[in-house]
Amino acid sequence: MTEATIVKQQVIEKQKVIDEIRTKLQSSSAFYITRYDGIDVENISRLRKDLRSTKSEMKVFKNTLVNKALEGTKYSADFEKILKGPNSVTFAFEDPSAPAKILFDFAKKNEKLVIKGCMFENEFYPAGKMSVIKDLPSKNALLSMIASVLNEPMAKLARTLDAVKTKKENM
Repeated sequence: MTEATIVKQQVIEKQKVIDEIRTKLQSSSAFYITRYDGIDVENISRLRKDLRSTKSEMKVFKNTLVNKALEGTKYSADFEKILKGPNSVTFAFEDPSAPAKILFDFAKKNEKLVIKGCMFENEFYPAGKMSVIKDLPSKNALLSMIASVLNEPMAKLARTLDAVKTKKENM
């Protein structure tokens, strides 16, 4: 194999990774950048397992490839600033706040995990403003709240009609 062929294959491989990152970014409802160096394999495996339970995925990519995948987005400059050192990217494919809770809980127990920033609802949040996200109710809790709010007028109407029926029966 010639050197030119090897370089061409490397470029193709890098482009495949950039495309994979872009696909994951587009299909995720949020993604989080964390610094993970110094965390042992057992703990990082447990963290990944916890994240998978929320339909989230933690992956490690080269920072330059993540930056390339983010090119052309409104938050690329923000992420370029925090993509320094060994980082992981956590993609939330369903509930965007679920991984935040897991990452923050893990970081409390293991200070080597540093949550550097995230994209949530198409907005960039630096580390200092991310506590708002972890305190959000889950998607299921929000749906439950909405269902309760929508159900109350119907229940009130049913009680009123029942009271009218009972009153007429007692006349």
